[in-house]
Amino acid sequence: MYVNDGMATFSEDSARTGLRAPTLAVTTFGAGWLDVDNDGWLDLVTANGAVTHAVEALARKEHFALQQKRQLFRNLGTGRFEDATSQAGDAFAIAEVGRGLAFGDLDNDGDVDIVVGNDAGPVRVLINGVGSRQHWAGVRLVDRNGRDALGARVTIRRADGKALVRRTRADGSYASANDPRVLIGIGAATAPVQVEILWPDGTTSSQSLQVDRYTTIKQGS
Repeated sequence: MYVNDGMATFSEDSARTGLRAPTLAVTTFGAGWLDVDNDGWLDLVTANGAVTHAVEALARKEHFALQQKRQLFRNLGTGRFEDATSQAGDAFAIAEVGRGLAFGDLDNDGDVDIVVGNDAGPVRVLINGVGSRQHWAGVRLVDRNGRDALGARVTIRRADGKALVRRTRADGSYASANDPRVLIGIGAATAPVQVEILWPDGTTSSQSLQVDRYTTIKQGS
């Protein structure tokens, strides 16, 4: 994990953040940041699958022994992450040859769901059953031509003054594309939130959003 100090310099902080040790034994292809529980802090999900066979597997005549389990790391809000894989549900207890991860709110209930692509295995659809217990604000940004404004930046100011910044994006994990809508968890807050938008062409705008619903904003409207 490379942490940006804001001065064009990065420090390798995987050990300090608690991510190094639990990820050493796996080969990660799919990875993505998402706020699993809508507390405002971005968590990390990975899809793992080896590319070389272990000697022990070959000795057992297992010719496709590349399966590894998926992992979930919960952001503690202190600069550290905890391995929450054992709390993530039955799908995280299954070892498969994970490759791609795609993220989006498949059931429109206000939290991020996951689609997992596996090599020589089924596609897995993982429905989030936790995030919608807290509040959220969702927005789809559309440019003047009616297309998703990919690259636009959305900033929400929390009650404590801290900024939550997200980007309109469909890119991300290996061989996968994401839901371009922006979904920001705001925890227990229920009041409308003010968002600041930096559009891809450099123009800015601001707007109030109702919580627990999606709002479409068209540039210039």
